[in-house]
This record gives sequence, structure tokens and C-alpha cells, in this order.
Amino acid sequence: MAFHIKRKLNKGEVFSELEVFNWFVQICLALEYVHGRRVIHRDIKTQNIFLTGNNTIKIGDFGISKVLETTCQNANTVVGTPYYMAPEACQSEPYTSKSDVWALGCILYELCSLKKPFEADNLLGLVFKIVTEKQQPISSALPYSKEIR
Repeated sequence: MAFHIKRKLNKGEVFSELEVFNWFVQICLALEYVHGRRVIHRDIKTQNIFLTGNNTIKIGDFGISKVLETTCQNANTVVGTPYYMAPEACQSEPYTSKSDVWALGCILYELCSLKKPFEADNLLGLVFKIVTEKQQPISSALPYSKEIR
């Protein structure tokens, strides 16, 4: 997915809303499947979302995923890519599969705006933004409905 985002950015184009929703729903269903097996991926990011030739989404790189004993169990290890890291993980607090859902929201934002929702010059600045700030709204100049923005 990261490759496709970079290509659109370089061409000065954006994805259609239909493409974004199609991929978003597929990623949601894949995460539902993974979470249903009590697995937290912990590194959901555009580089780990793959698009096949027939427009099918695949989630990859389960290298740092965690299998939970129960669906109520929390994880404590700080892992993952900082741009997509949930606030609770940034603050070294216990987290659940909801952290993957946070990353999913970051991916949706990136698919629409072709940029990450939180950016900074260094790791500390990035963590501060994730924990304390709201991302900028998706520009109304982009061809997306109010609902997706």
C-alpha cells in the first residue's frame, strides 16, 4: 500500500473514494479475523498492507504480533512503527487490539490525504503530537465526502 500511496503522491493524484472504502473495508475484515483469533498485530502500517493484482488486500508481517490468552488481556511491550502507534502504547500503558484499530484510522487518513496524520522532526515530537494533539482534518479541497473527511 505504501508504494501505491507514494506513486499517487508523485503523480499529484489521489485515490477515489470508492477505492479507499473498498480497501478500508477489506483491512477491517482482515483485522476482525486476526482479532477474532486473539492476535494483536502491533505493526499495522501501509508498508504491511499489500494489494494484489486483483485489488485484494493482504496484511503481512506478523513478526511482532502477540497472541493473547483472553480477549480481555492487555499487552505492555512498546513495539510498532511510531507514526501509527496508539497513544496508550506511546505512554507505555497497557493496550489491546484497539491499538490496531487506531493504526487502521491512521491508514485511512493516509489513503485520503497521502500523508500521515501525525508528523514531526523527531521521535519525541511525534509521540507528543500523538498523545496530545488531534490530526488536521482531511482537506475539503480533496474529492471526498463529508463523512470520510
